[in-house]
Amino acid sequence: MSFWERLLRSGLEVSIRLLEGLGARGIRWEWKKQAWRQGLERRIADWENVARGVRVRMRMCPSCRQLVDRSQATCPACGGSLRGVPGGGVGRALRLLLPGAGNVTMLLITVNVIMSLLMYATWGASPGSSGFLGLLAPPWQALFLFGGKWTEWILHGQVWRLVTANYLHGGIIHLLFNCYALVSLGPLIEESFGGRKLFLIYSVTGVAAFATSALFRPETLSIGASGALFGILGFAIVFGRFRSGPSGRAIAAQLMRYLIFMALFLLIPGIDNAAHIGGLVSGAALGLLVDAGEPRTPAGNLALNILTTAAVLATIGSFVAMGLSYAANLRALGRG
Repeated sequence: MSFWERLLRSGLEVSIRLLEGLGARGIRWEWKKQAWRQGLERRIADWENVARGVRVRMRMCPSCRQLVDRSQATCPACGGSLRGVPGGGVGRALRLLLPGAGNVTMLLITVNVIMSLLMYATWGASPGSSGFLGLLAPPWQALFLFGGKWTEWILHGQVWRLVTANYLHGGIIHLLFNCYALVSLGPLIEESFGGRKLFLIYSVTGVAAFATSALFRPETLSIGASGALFGILGFAIVFGRFRSGPSGRAIAAQLMRYLIFMALFLLIPGIDNAAHIGGLVSGAALGLLVDAGEPRTPAGNLALNILTTAAVLATIGSFVAMGLSYAANLRALGRG
């Protein structure tokens, strides 16, 4: 037992005796003492888990169950990827202290929320916004300047709008609904396919959604994560229905009901149905091509790393291009 554990336990017992000396008695007091002791033991156990997480030198291969040094990227026994398998070191400690850290679903939600906060901080809510879905809607100028899809400007070189539009929302209800859908669908993909594949599916289907919208609705300023969400939904349904076992087909059947519910929103005036259909179709296509789990070979892992890096760089580059174009676009609106 470490010095700090002894110190904390001794400190709690001294505090208890002091309070008893001041007259604390009765059944309620006995219950409080027990609750405090149990709470301290749970906290100490959590700290011990963090310490073990830093010290541990091995992790287990999910394919052959072999214990492998935590520094290895692939299992020397079977060649399987160890990507995503918890190991030791500081990274493991952070995951224990912050269970959501590194989670791609939470990362996507965070970026979506931050972009909305930036628009509100810069432009506020539109004074003409009304209705349930229009609650706290940013002005259209903000959506344009922060990277909404507009075909004319895409054709004039601002192709990055196909990416940035996936992280913008037209109001607080729009944002909350899409974040709820993402937190419902994202972990399903992330758990079965890995965080890298989730980010790729979100990115590819999001771009496909707004490319479809740019083609069929060229005069519309469009934004929102729902195109990519329809893509994730289409991916999960097709993979579960055609490339998985009984449990996968059962999940696909449940998601079909979810899709029917989401399809009701296609009837709302002003909804970009072209983007939703483009995302759904591209996601379904990926469901026929992408395999479950992490790559089992070094070559497959390298290919996935290259694709993920390209998607991350394209996303970051799109936001940088949006920032660099902000002043020129503002002048084009006659506001600069």
